[in-house]
Amino acid sequence: MPVLLALLWLCHLATASLTISIPPSTHLPNPHVLPATTRATLTTLPAAGAGDRDPTHILTTSLTRGSTLVFRDIPAGHPESYLLDIRAGEYVFAPYRVDIAADGSVLGVWETFRGNPWDNRGAEKYVVDVAGKKAADVVVEAKVLGRKGFYEERAKFSPLSLVKNPMILMAIVALAMTFGMPKLMENMDPEMRAEFEQQSRASPLTGATTNAMTGGGFDLAGWMAGTAPSPMASAEGAREGATGREAAGSARKRG
Repeated sequence: MPVLLALLWLCHLATASLTISIPPSTHLPNPHVLPATTRATLTTLPAAGAGDRDPTHILTTSLTRGSTLVFRDIPAGHPESYLLDIRAGEYVFAPYRVDIAADGSVLGVWETFRGNPWDNRGAEKYVVDVAGKKAADVVVEAKVLGRKGFYEERAKFSPLSLVKNPMILMAIVALAMTFGMPKLMENMDPEMRAEFEQQSRASPLTGATTNAMTGGGFDLAGWMAGTAPSPMASAEGAREGATGREAAGSARKRG
């Protein structure tokens, strides 16, 4: 008789349940698309010396049609602290810490963080009201962290990607200069065109470029040794000579 009463007392204690609901979210707009293989586990350290033979240190439940995970008749007897894990095929859920009292009721549910101390609790999901009556059925909402990516999306071709390429932009600018400059020169005023050509011929960069393209008699070894003038000095001398000839021509015209 005492043994029967003890069993009835234990069955009366093990009446608390924990329900995890999966609400719609940004990563999971429709929770009903979750596969039937979605499972939740409550894991705690086994009793001393029991090892894997203790069946109460791992509790498992499956997904219901209402997109909920229900742990019924949580074992009672002594306080326990469980790690709640939800495993789905393509989605990642946040782990929770669940504290159970000696009578099997849920004391509190908090977010937890892997790789951190167990006492480092995150956001609070449920805490028992000490002044009020303990709830027999506790309902908390699961948090979806993201969706697993098993495949890398292939890059799609876009004409705008060609415009973003620096080499393509340089080629477009070069073509515009090649075909656009002659048109600009044709539409330019004759006096402005003559002035532009004169400045182009007298430019030191133009002279240096011409000498580099034609050879120009530039002695690189002599210039490095300091015995030959630099190409810029040669260009300056050529420009001064051209300026002197123009001045002499103007003087002859005045005379």
